[in-house]
Amino acid sequence: MPMADSKKTYHLSLFLAIFAVSWAAILIRFCTSPAVVIAFWRLTLSIILLIPIILYSKARSQIIEYLSWDYLKYFIISGFFLSLHFLSWIQSLQYTTVAISVIVVNSSPLWVMLIQFFLYKEKITIYQLIGLFLAFVGVFFISSVSSQDSTTLFPEGVILALIGALMIAFYFVIGRLMRTSRSVPNIPYVFMVNLFCSIFLLFYSLILSENLFNFPLEDFIWFFLLAIGPSLLGHAMLIFAMKKISAQTVSLSVIGESVGASLLSVIILVEPLPPSTIVGGSLILLGIYLNVKSDTSET
Repeated sequence: MPMADSKKTYHLSLFLAIFAVSWAAILIRFCTSPAVVIAFWRLTLSIILLIPIILYSKARSQIIEYLSWDYLKYFIISGFFLSLHFLSWIQSLQYTTVAISVIVVNSSPLWVMLIQFFLYKEKITIYQLIGLFLAFVGVFFISSVSSQDSTTLFPEGVILALIGALMIAFYFVIGRLMRTSRSVPNIPYVFMVNLFCSIFLLFYSLILSENLFNFPLEDFIWFFLLAIGPSLLGHAMLIFAMKKISAQTVSLSVIGESVGASLLSVIILVEPLPPSTIVGGSLILLGIYLNVKSDTSET
């Protein structure tokens, strides 16, 4: 009985993690600030919230250990890709619906597969190829229908979400390298990458002439909720769930996030969920499922 209760705790953790990250797009929609401002404060506040955890744990000595250039170069590159992910994805929410944006940006497992194939010559299974084909068809379907709708759907939003998916895929590939081959613990990795991500976002704000400190007070509330909810609690509960739940199940949580965010957008934002989004989105999610299922069955 205690083991069954323990298993339920980890499944509850996974459910709460999916629920937390599903709110990211909704909270971003509540903000009135430019994308670079939202991204900067989401990352900066998550760093500030991590500091007490680092100071009173072994992560403090671990971070010092990884300050050599051999590790820093990977933190910097990873932070660069993460910054472009946030900038492009958050911007996409200004051009298309939450459902389309989140479903497309969560196609990242497919891009991870392609990147690892070209960089590391990793094998691609027939199911992964089918999944990739279905995802491309889904994206094309959504884009073609969106371009014909002049009210709420614009192909620019799909393109920006795709860029966000590609950028986060590079982030995942580097993260996998750092966590496996170089055995960098989770908290030091997240802290260092988020730190450099914030620096890059600061640099982008200067290029775009955006004042990072000129935003409504209400927006700061949304920034804080983004940092503590989707960024920290959501991620932490996913890591916690992986102790007892298979990596395959946790990896497929991106599908749960896509569905959760889509439903929240309909309920809270009263956004339309037309048949084109349901059909195209279903093809993309099926493609993600086939890719992740095939990948985890091979490991």
